[in-house]
Amino acid sequence: MHWMREIIDKKSLLLGPPDIETTTMDRKSPDIVIYERPGSQKALCVIELKLPYFDVFNEGELKEPARRKATNRKAKYFAVSNFQKLIWYNTERVNSSQPEEEQIHDKYILSEIEDINFIEEPKYKNNIIVGLEHFLTDLYEVYTGKKIEPKLAIDELLIFRLHEKIDRLSSHYKKIIEDRAHKDPMFSFKLQKWFIEQNWSFSWQEEDFLKAAHQTAYLLINKILFYNLLQAKRPSQLDPLNIPDDLSKGGMLQYQLQSYFDYVLKKIDYETIYSTDFIDQTAFPDNKEVVEEIKELIRVLKRYDFSRLGYAINHC
Repeated sequence: MHWMREIIDKKSLLLGPPDIETTTMDRKSPDIVIYERPGSQKALCVIELKLPYFDVFNEGELKEPARRKATNRKAKYFAVSNFQKLIWYNTERVNSSQPEEEQIHDKYILSEIEDINFIEEPKYKNNIIVGLEHFLTDLYEVYTGKKIEPKLAIDELLIFRLHEKIDRLSSHYKKIIEDRAHKDPMFSFKLQKWFIEQNWSFSWQEEDFLKAAHQTAYLLINKILFYNLLQAKRPSQLDPLNIPDDLSKGGMLQYQLQSYFDYVLKKIDYETIYSTDFIDQTAFPDNKEVVEEIKELIRVLKRYDFSRLGYAINHC
């Protein structure tokens, strides 16, 4: 709140100073409210924040509470943030269930922070302030008519969401791979052998575990993404990916997804994409957060028409 007030002051933006909401209009107050102009009590934008381990696109914990509070306060906009990213929504378009790319005005990169206790460190603080400055400037210029309301292209949003999912899965995988490598000698041996096969060197450094984690996330998402593309092109041959909502075990998730991938290998081929190696086995731990991340990715991809998304697929 204080950083945003300083930005508004410095850039002479005629917005009401952001405040922590203290009314009792609903059971849980939003974290920050920005008012339309100095001295006004009319909310322009409600901002809901969660800690960095929350997915910024989390519907139940971020988007829905922010939408409800913005609607109650008749705020034209709302935003959600996990201190890493900030997503700016149009309240009316969300309430009318328009396509996601039309609900979102813009997205902002804030930082790579994982532990909020380090938020005052310059490498996090300075980047967050820069991101907030871009957001507040855009909000003011759009609200005052100096700039037209931005809209995301569907391809751009899909690319952003996929990269966000790779980052989130990589964060989980890094901890899991590093822990197993130190505790399980056989896993450690296979991991080092896999590095050699990739023509990489392994020196037990943090970057090594992060590299393995990124590769694990990338290969899994690539398989899921490519399956959706194939299914859109050959609906008579392939069923849509469907994972039960109550599935919670990594082994069961792997079994279900692999059955779809094996069917592609049997009926169509694409062995270079769907053949498995050692690193694939780390993608499905019995870890609730990882399982939910993968299930959420599959749910998100169902919203897109893959027959129209050539650019996004090629880019990813």
